[in-house]
Amino acid sequence: MVEEKELGIKKNYEGSMDSKYQFSMDASRIGATTSPQVANQIGELNSRLNQGLRAVELGTMNQRLLDQVPKEHFTEIHRMAKLTGAEPSLHAPIQDLDLAGFTQQGWDPHQQKRSIKQLENVMDKAHLLDPKGNTPIVVHAGGSPVQKWEKKGLKERDEDGKVVDVKDERSEMGIINSHTGETTLTRYRERMMVGREGKIPFTPEDQLHARNKNQWDDEQFKLLQWKKLMDEREQMTNTKLVQGNYAELKEEEEKGILSKEGRAKLDNLNLTVRDNMAFKDETYDNMRMAVEDMYERFEEYPYKGDDTMESLEYKDYKENKYPKFKKQLEEGERKLEKRRDEYRDLLKENASDKDKALARQKYEAAGQKQTDNIIRAFQDMPAPQVWKPIDDFAQEKTSTSLAEAALYSYKKHGKNSPFIGLENVYPEFALSRADSLKKTIIEARKKFAKKLGNTKEAKEQAEKLIGATWDVGHIYMLKKSGYSDEDIKKESKIIAPFVKHIHLTDNFGFEDSHLPPGLGDVNIKDQLREIEKSQGKEGFKKLRGIVEAGEFVANYKETPHLYALSHLGSPMYTEDAGPQWDKAWDTHGSYLGGYGEMMPQKYFDLYGAPGFSQLPAALGGGGQGGGDKGRFASATPSEETEE
Repeated sequence: MVEEKELGIKKNYEGSMDSKYQFSMDASRIGATTSPQVANQIGELNSRLNQGLRAVELGTMNQRLLDQVPKEHFTEIHRMAKLTGAEPSLHAPIQDLDLAGFTQQGWDPHQQKRSIKQLENVMDKAHLLDPKGNTPIVVHAGGSPVQKWEKKGLKERDEDGKVVDVKDERSEMGIINSHTGETTLTRYRERMMVGREGKIPFTPEDQLHARNKNQWDDEQFKLLQWKKLMDEREQMTNTKLVQGNYAELKEEEEKGILSKEGRAKLDNLNLTVRDNMAFKDETYDNMRMAVEDMYERFEEYPYKGDDTMESLEYKDYKENKYPKFKKQLEEGERKLEKRRDEYRDLLKENASDKDKALARQKYEAAGQKQTDNIIRAFQDMPAPQVWKPIDDFAQEKTSTSLAEAALYSYKKHGKNSPFIGLENVYPEFALSRADSLKKTIIEARKKFAKKLGNTKEAKEQAEKLIGATWDVGHIYMLKKSGYSDEDIKKESKIIAPFVKHIHLTDNFGFEDSHLPPGLGDVNIKDQLREIEKSQGKEGFKKLRGIVEAGEFVANYKETPHLYALSHLGSPMYTEDAGPQWDKAWDTHGSYLGGYGEMMPQKYFDLYGAPGFSQLPAALGGGGQGGGDKGRFASATPSEETEE
């Protein structure tokens, strides 16, 4: 085989007896998108049908444009599709739908709920496109850049502290505080370390762990600071009471011999005692609120890792140490509440000063003991993983949103509910790598099935309604970070069993150039072969491949469809029968050889094309002239006279 590449156009010259396996994709399953810039999706669909396409993907740039498409248009599109044998799919709004719930300000749980409602609305509209089938819905997995990948050039420290090379890691990683929704960016760098020569790597993962530990250490230190303030205030109060002869004044008050001057001093010292109690009560309440918040995070964001020291310490504390502390804290809180109620009751009943003083002492002693319990319990508590990679966080939230929206649609439309194909976006975006996308889909299916009772039927519907849309061009943009074609082929292999829809586009690994297949460097056929191997020929034949080449069309005013047919080895006539487009397109025979031009335009002009593209404009086609100018149109009386 000889392959030459001129001006970005590939031509293959192979003998007809070549036994090498040839990949091909049936032309009926290769389609195109409509323009997402307009609400007139009927007009866009009509244009694609006139080109002879069956698979057409409708979609708008944002929800506002989608809302401008009347409901009746979706019904009409269904009618048009039924008449022409077309199979429309629907791309959810591109710009303003993030299923994880991210905004420019960070993560917002209310935004996630709104995104679920938005997807439910899209699913209702998609159902109108095929009420008796399962319309594919494409929705982007991520909405903004959160990471950068590098194949080589990064280093890390192993368990022994030795600096080693690493492959396939993030040089930048967005992280999120799961408790507050705050986000920030960590970037790979190297730094100096005391007692060590040279610089050592400080990876995004190192920075993530350091942030979790340092923040937790600060909160534990704050508890000690509150305890210190309470002790200092207690000591200062006791000093004032001793210097002011508080005990003697109280004794004189009980004997009824307290002077006017003594009364003034005693009242001032009593005020000091009350202020001290109020300060300790307020400080304890603040401490209690802080530790409750810490405990909530400790339970909600456990340290998840392999057999690392941090993971083992977390597990040991949670299973062995904390149960004992928990018992002490519960008993201490009951005693403290009891002593507080006793003291407050005596204040209301206007009891004797002696009784009130005794109750106050018991109350303060209970508070002191409970404060000590808290310090002991939380001082040793290991740091939870509050901060985590945005990609991990997005997996959790997006899977929930997918499950909720799919469940809504299934309950409303049953087995004819549209299916959702979660699409990998650029490698910098969340859930862009195959493994992340795979984990999200698996988790979404589990959540969906669980809500339906985990029955066999529920699990089957979960697999049917939730899957992946694999964009071969998006994943190829890893090339600019040093990844090879083989690396990208492996990505396709990982996601292959979950693919239910395909986006076909070409580029050179730097930008999402939206070139027709064959005009760039994307290893499209390698990726598609992996999907075909995983799902089998029959399973692969059910998938649609949508060519996204809108910019090419805008720039060159040329349909990308022939490029796709040629590059993907599509047969010109029946399935699995030659000749194929890559063998025949732009191929000319000898004039005297009897074959003439393969598929000549004049032939189409005279006898018609296999699609709508050559029909006269009056009949909805793209041909020139009126409906009565064809070769076999009936002649008018005047024309007959002239002849």
